[in-house]
Amino acid sequence: MSSNQTPIAIVGGGPCGLATALLLAQSQIPCVVFEKKLGLSTHPKAMGISRRSAEIFRQLGILEALYEPTRHLTDSPDACLNIFARSFTGEEWGRIPLTEPVSPLSPGPSFHCPQTLTEQVLFHALEQAAPGCVRFQHEVTSVTHADNSVEFRAGDERWTADWLIAADGAGGQIRHELHVVSDGPGDMGHFLNVYLRAAYGPHLNGRRSLLFTVLSDDLVEVFVAVNGDDLWLMHHFLQPGEGPENYPADKLAAQIRRASGFPEIPVEVLSVSPWVMSPKVSRHFRRGRILLVGDAAARMSPAGGLGLNTGLQSTHNLAWKLAAVVRGQASPALLDTYEEERHGAALWTLDHTNKNSVEVYAIIQAAVERDWPQVRELISHNGRAGSRLGIDLGIEYPKGAVVADGTDPVPRNDPINDYPPNGRPGSRAPHFQLEDGRSVLDLFGKGFVFLAAETPPPESAKYRSQVMPRNSPFAATYGVDSGGGVLVRPDGYVAARWRNLPPTGAIEQTLANILWLDRA
Repeated sequence: MSSNQTPIAIVGGGPCGLATALLLAQSQIPCVVFEKKLGLSTHPKAMGISRRSAEIFRQLGILEALYEPTRHLTDSPDACLNIFARSFTGEEWGRIPLTEPVSPLSPGPSFHCPQTLTEQVLFHALEQAAPGCVRFQHEVTSVTHADNSVEFRAGDERWTADWLIAADGAGGQIRHELHVVSDGPGDMGHFLNVYLRAAYGPHLNGRRSLLFTVLSDDLVEVFVAVNGDDLWLMHHFLQPGEGPENYPADKLAAQIRRASGFPEIPVEVLSVSPWVMSPKVSRHFRRGRILLVGDAAARMSPAGGLGLNTGLQSTHNLAWKLAAVVRGQASPALLDTYEEERHGAALWTLDHTNKNSVEVYAIIQAAVERDWPQVRELISHNGRAGSRLGIDLGIEYPKGAVVADGTDPVPRNDPINDYPPNGRPGSRAPHFQLEDGRSVLDLFGKGFVFLAAETPPPESAKYRSQVMPRNSPFAATYGVDSGGGVLVRPDGYVAARWRNLPPTGAIEQTLANILWLDRA
């Protein structure tokens, strides 16, 4: 039997697999996505979209398609992140405010978007960019490394790929077959994720929140708004020994009616998805020609809404590097910097989300003990109340595909919430508005860009140059003088910085160093 061939195979057609494929397609790199399910997800899971992820979606040209249908959930001035109460309208124990969705530090808003919509929009854009590249009902098995390729079976077909991206989720087999160990706190609870229809929206009496945590004398349930009207998720905590078989639809519907405080409103259970909270980060993101992304690389606690966002930012980091390698513009050694940069970022995020989980469990434990004053006290000091700009826009890469300039990191008193914009190599290039109304971030995505303060460098086919207007905040924000500039990677991270005019050939030499061409 002959083998089908593709430069890049992506295993898993969830948000991270589809986003990776779309990034590659927009770079004119062919790939095939293999998904074992019948089609796109019908059960919404991941919801929160961070500002940085919104910037990625903006680069992909799909931000408005995701944001407009859901912005009503976060645009209201009285909207909350989480309301803790005896029921949807019962006695309130406290609330966590919603982070201001729009910030002058980013052109991308933070917003609430069900995974079902995220996948639909990504798939539609991918079908336009690379029609037919997604193969549903194709389960990948028998993955083996050859000398310069990866061989596998997809359904009844044999395939060979130059590179394989494992986006097959936390329970995917590829990471296990590679014997890649993951680290984390272990099993933190078993749950049922219940997707339901119930018209609660019109009865909330002004309470608008993305989450409702119901804490009563004998109930603990967490509701998540899907559309804020009649579609919701409920996360039900399973007791030891319990499983989905213990909760048929009629029993779940009865539990929902009790917890909601609206026993008269009909409830339809649409689907149930069991899951285990077991946040972990893989010790390696690359094994030869196989690269891990999404939950296969790092799965986070949902307390913080950073799981999908961490995965998306990793795909953004990986896609441009893999495209450069496939084109022959970079050494394969460049791909080692994917793990070098993103592994540390994932560990830092894991630590933060685990602390969020500990705080949530402390609130729940106090509720189980009916210590309502303690419940109120713990909610009032919850760590999720803050701008979260630091963990959103402030993730830095101290080493990797960057060239240090000898400067120290900009100090931050609160790394989670503080984000001082700066152009230090390894930092996300700060946003500011250009004269034509676009963001400077809109210049990035297609190759390397040299942003120059007043004096342009010599023209080169290896990068594009853009001179910033003298009255722009560029020089002050990025830390350069007249004639200086920064080299920005396709993923919008600063690769190198020159305070003054770079010497002749310095940019090309730096670029070769970043792409490992002079170290191959």
